Parts: sequence; C-alpha cells; structure tokens
Amino acid sequence: MRKRMSVPVVAVAVLTLGLFVLAGCGDAITMTDVSELNDEEALREFIEDHGFFDETEIYGAESMVSDGSGSREPIDPLTFWREVTERHVVRDVYIDHEQGIAEVTIYKEIWGTLNIIDENMVEYVKPMHHEGVRYAVFQRNYNVSTGNYNASLASGEKYRHRRGRWTLTAISGLVANSVETLTMDIEWIHVQSATVDVTITDPSVLMAVPDEIMNFEMGEDVTVTVSGPPEDAILFLHTRGHRSPFQYDGGAFVGTWTVTHEGVHCAGVQALAHDSIYDSEYPDDSLIWAMPYEVGDEEESEE
Repeated sequence: MRKRMSVPVVAVAVLTLGLFVLAGCGDAITMTDVSELNDEEALREFIEDHGFFDETEIYGAESMVSDGSGSREPIDPLTFWREVTERHVVRDVYIDHEQGIAEVTIYKEIWGTLNIIDENMVEYVKPMHHEGVRYAVFQRNYNVSTGNYNASLASGEKYRHRRGRWTLTAISGLVANSVETLTMDIEWIHVQSATVDVTITDPSVLMAVPDEIMNFEMGEDVTVTVSGPPEDAILFLHTRGHRSPFQYDGGAFVGTWTVTHEGVHCAGVQALAHDSIYDSEYPDDSLIWAMPYEVGDEEESEE
C-alpha cells in the first residue's frame, strides 16, 4: 500500500544518510491520464540521475576487511563482500495537478550473496535478500515550457535539485534491511563536523530540500557516532569513494571520513550481526540507514 504524504511538506528532521540506484523493472505508475506519462518519465530520470538517490556504494563488490575475533570462532574471517545478482525497483508516483505536487515512494528489493573468506582461505557464501523504502516530494514548475525543458536536456543543462519542470522539495533517507533475519537496531546516528551537527532518529522522515539536508565543505573531517547495535556488531560507513569500519567506544560506534567530492551524494551506515560473519550457519542479518548530503554550493544558471 502506498504511503501518502501530506503537502506542502516542511519536514522538521534531524539527519545524516540511498536508494539503491537499482534502475530496472517493476515501476508502478499511479496515473489514469496518458498526458501524465511525460511527467512520470521526467521524474523517473530525475531520480535515476540525482546523487541523493545513489546508494550503490553500500552494495559495492569491494571486499571489507575484518580484524578477526582474537578467539576461537566457527569462522575467523579475513574479508567479506556482497555480490548483487538481482534488483527490483518500484516507483509509486502520485501527481496532484491542482497542487502541482508529485509524491513518490520508492520500494527496492535486492538479491545476491554475502561472501566470506576465512584465515584458511575457505569461502562461505550466504544468501542475501534485502528490501528498502524511501520517499520524495517534487514541485512542478509551471513557468517552464516544454520547449525550454527539451532544450535544457539537449544542452546537458542540469541543476542540483531541479530538472526541467520538476524541483525536488523534500526527501527522506533510506531504511533497508535483510528480509529473512533481522535483529539489528539503530537508535540514533550523530553526524558532526565543522559545519554540521545533526542527530538522526528516524531516517524515513521527509526533510526539506535544501534547508534540512546536511551540507559539508570540501576537505571537512566528519565524525559519525551510532547508538543501538550490540557491542559485538560489525558496522561500516559508506560514503562517496569511502568505506571504513566503525570502532566501538564508550557505548557507541564511532567512524570518520574526510569529504573529498563536491555535489549531491548519499552516505550509509550498515550494521551487521556478529554471527553473520563469524558463524558459518547464521544468516545475513543487517540493517542500513542511508541519508542524503551535499558538498559545496549549487552553481546554476538561469533557464
């Protein structure tokens, strides 16, 4: 069932990090008028192209290093990684032409494997099945004609939060998790840098764009603190071009990264159960919170 969002949206949210840009099949269109198809297609392209919705880093195939347990375990892993074999995305679009608002719910499912290599170079392969959801709201720009819109596309003209007739006005984070087994929990995530100090307690809350979106400066050092997972959980921080483990410190997990890419991006915290990596029989058990962020100021010219 589609989750309907109230409009206009001025979400008061505290945040940190999307959507697996798992472009593919299964788009659901809540429409009855053929004339709306052009708008729906424009929104689809917008979502596929915009960095806030790009969470492919979280499911990258690069291996993640484990330090080992230091004690006898069913598995003493050296590295582990995920391989994606199938993706499915449904974009549920509702357009209110009187208000000029489009409400979008994006459902994701991903299948694949969790692969583990132990100290004896034995590989363990566990099934992976994750599902996730996030929300967005767009405002239609009635003063943009079809001709100007097509001309802007042809020239490659792009804007940070606007594509042709549509402007992204609100977006939530992504919540994704393993389907068969889920014991992981996140209570809150605190993100702190020289310019940002926010705490996220519910990533599914809509945030006003750009006012409530984290905005960093190039070269900033960022500290991310996570509360909720058990002490023996395995946490990783995924950002643009960066993947690193969290360390457990004083009742919470702490990770850091240095901002090195301008533009619009998505960052994620992945909490994985200890036994998912250290026990040969225990299934994939993981939870992901992913949030949008910006780096630098938007530079755009007038249409």
